[in-house]
Amino acid sequence: MNHYETIFIVDPDTPAADQETIFEKLKSMILADGTMILFDDWGSRKFAYEIKKKKQGRYVRLDYCGAGPLVDEIERLFRLDYRILKYMTVLLAQDVDPESLIIKEEEPEVKAEEVKTEEVKAEEVKTEETLSTEDASEEAAATETTETESATEE
Repeated sequence: MNHYETIFIVDPDTPAADQETIFEKLKSMILADGTMILFDDWGSRKFAYEIKKKKQGRYVRLDYCGAGPLVDEIERLFRLDYRILKYMTVLLAQDVDPESLIIKEEEPEVKAEEVKTEEVKAEEVKTEETLSTEDASEEAAATETTETESATEE
C-alpha cells in the first residue's frame, strides 16, 4: 500500500449536514479499499484570493493508505462534486505498512509533551541562574556600598 495525503476545500455555503455526508462518503471509500490514518478538519479559513467567487472555505486533510485506484476514485468524486472547491493529493511513501504509520502518528504527541516539559525545566534553570546572578550582583553592590561608607567615615 502507498501512503497518501489529500487536502481539499469544501464550499462554506454547503450546509453542515451535506458536509458531513461528503466526509462520511470519503471515509467509507477509504476504509473499503485502504486504511484511514488521520482525518484532520482544519475548519473554515479565509483564502488569499477568491476561488470560484468564494472568499473562504473549509479545509480538510486526509492521511490514508491505499492503492492508485483508490486515489483515482477519490479525485473523481471531487471533480464531480461542485461543493469541493479545490483538492490536492500527494504521494508520501510507497510500499508502507499502515499499522506502523498509525503508531508513528501517536508518538509525536508524546514527544511534543516531553519537549514542553523540558522547555519548562530549562526556563526554571534559567530563572534560578538569573536569580542567583541578581543575588550576587546585589551582594556585590551592598559590599561596595559598605566599603564606600567605611572609607568616608575614616
